Amino acid sequence: MTYQFLEPLKLANGVVLKNRIVFPPTTLRSSFATGVVTDEEVEYYRLRAGGPGMVIVEMAYVSEQGKSYIGQLGADSDDKIAGLKKIADVIKERGSVPVLQISFGGRIAQEEAVPNGEIVAPSNLPGHHLETHIPRALTHEEIEQSIQDFASATRRAIEAGYAGVEIHGANMYMIQQFFSEHANDRTDQWGGSIEKRMTYGLRVLDAIVATRDEFADENFIIGYRQSPEEPTTPGIRYPDALLMAAEIAKRPISYFHLSIKYANQSPFMDKEDNEPLYAKYKAVLGAVPLIIVGLVRTPQQAETLIQAGVDAVAIGRELIIDPNWVQKVRTHDEVGIRYAISPSDFELLKIPEPLRQWLLTRFKKGLVVTTDEDFNPNEPWK
Repeated sequence: MTYQFLEPLKLANGVVLKNRIVFPPTTLRSSFATGVVTDEEVEYYRLRAGGPGMVIVEMAYVSEQGKSYIGQLGADSDDKIAGLKKIADVIKERGSVPVLQISFGGRIAQEEAVPNGEIVAPSNLPGHHLETHIPRALTHEEIEQSIQDFASATRRAIEAGYAGVEIHGANMYMIQQFFSEHANDRTDQWGGSIEKRMTYGLRVLDAIVATRDEFADENFIIGYRQSPEEPTTPGIRYPDALLMAAEIAKRPISYFHLSIKYANQSPFMDKEDNEPLYAKYKAVLGAVPLIIVGLVRTPQQAETLIQAGVDAVAIGRELIIDPNWVQKVRTHDEVGIRYAISPSDFELLKIPEPLRQWLLTRFKKGLVVTTDEDFNPNEPWK
């Protein structure tokens, strides 16, 4: 079978990816305590690069205050550039395009990860989960500084040899917090109306574009990741998210990355709406390519999304299980694709210990393990 997802994809800035499969950011939690890259991280990415057209390296914090968890990658100071370069280099050597995701944790950060255990956020509102801490609201000056921190992290990514950066505006991190009424009840220029709640994310994007213009050129990729809904009231609903996506698309971004649980899902907060979210986004993004993620495992599933109009498919868990997934599809060796992981192969697959634990717990949804009681070797993709 000839798959369209194996064909090249031209991003909005003109950069061409060799295919339409993306390795999305995966949380390794394996950097040194200082945020410096470890050899484990380098080897993890070396093994998974080569097949996908683009590899998005897990989120790197842009400042110490913006750190999210212990073991997170750092892009907050120039001494991190050498380590970041090691990952970019191995991805390029294998033939994929390296992009670094950059982020600020905010109210969902671990207290032990940030200076003095002080959690900051747009407002002093607790998070979605019970028994979460009450963050301190950022001052106007701190907000402005954090925007510059995103810009500085972008400059470091350029110096480290990355082909681009992805702005992490999804998964309840700081940029999403500013956009959400659940996290932002400010009454100044940073909150209130939907337009004001968009301000922070758009200012971050504008600062990154300016940094690209100063230190790189139009070939430097700028991506934006967004979550379309929140399961709370108040909270983000997809019509508002689409309004922000439309504003983002007016700026010189290279692609838009939609972060959802299932790639073909419709809005979970509106059960009467059966239209897939990716279709709604395609309608507002115009010429900006859309990357979709969400428990895609088989070539048939990826191809169905491409045929439906999605521009690229991000495959995470499956490329952790089988780093050669793309190569096997390309060489007509689909019967050789592994859809289940054996705990005995964690070391062989260069999976760092912290990620091993998450794969068996928090990331277990959609991950087939050969030691599962209900494991079916005849249909391991189910």
